[in-house]
Parts: sequence; structure tokens; C-alpha cells
Amino acid sequence: SGADQSDVRLGPLFIDLQEATNPAIAKNAEAQIWAIWHETPDDKSLQIMRDARRSLNAKDFDSAISSLNQLVAYAPTYAEAWNQRAIVLFLARDYSGALRDIAQTLLLEPRHFGALSGRGQVYLQLDEPELALEAFEAALDRNPRMDNIRQQIAMVRAYLNGKQKPI
Repeated sequence: SGADQSDVRLGPLFIDLQEATNPAIAKNAEAQIWAIWHETPDDKSLQIMRDARRSLNAKDFDSAISSLNQLVAYAPTYAEAWNQRAIVLFLARDYSGALRDIAQTLLLEPRHFGALSGRGQVYLQLDEPELALEAFEAALDRNPRMDNIRQQIAMVRAYLNGKQKPI
């Protein structure tokens, strides 16, 4: 039986992520959080996720989405299934679908900094820099070690202040 976003191991890891003064401890906490989020509920969902990843690696977005549709129907409370489908929908340029799945991911796992940063990326594609900034700041609030998101925030702020060319 796999873990999920309600796994008791997550609480202490999020504390480490927030409070660690040693970057190695924070990096390890983040890696463990991702590992727990990626633990599928059972063997069937693991196989569906593997099928989706295989399709995604082949850039076959339709097949990946089809597999992930099966997974969210089979395991609707598994937040990472929704997050993975949001990623594929984003790559397929279905931004409204990606936002819908990000919202579901966050309903199930409000601390999901990956989904929040993904929301920021979607809003950048939709030319909504204010909403992108909100999403990026929320992601950074949950995971202060996301240097790439810190850079995105700086770029969006510079753009909003008229100091940089469009993103």
C-alpha cells in the first residue's frame, strides 16, 4: 500500500523544509516529500502511472492524458495523479484543464509547492503576471528552497514594474 498526501511522514518533513538552516537537510526533506507524493496507492495505480510516464516520455500527450484520466477516476483522492495530469495538460497547451487539475491537487494537498509553481507557469502562458506572482509566492512560502521560483518572482516583479521586457 502506497502513501499519499495524508502520510504522517510529511508533517515533520515540511517542518524541516521550512526551518532547516543546513541546505542539505532541506534538500533531503524536499526529496523525501516528492518521494512520498509519488508513492501510488496500490499496484494498479502504479502501473497506470508507469504507462502515463512512458507515454509522456514519448511525447504522446494524448496517451498520457488517457492514462492519467484512468488514474484520477481510479484513485480520485491521490493528489499526485491530478498534479501529473495537470503537467501533461500544460505541455499539451490545455491551460484551463491544467488549472482545473492544479486546483484539485491543491484541494487534496494544499502544501503542494509543485502544483503552485505549475499554476504560476500556466498564468505566465495566459499573460496573467499578477496571478503568476501570487502562485509563485505561495509556492515559495511552502518551500523556501525553490531558487528557480525565487528567480521567476524577480522576473515577474521586474516585468510588472516596467523594468523588463515581457516574459
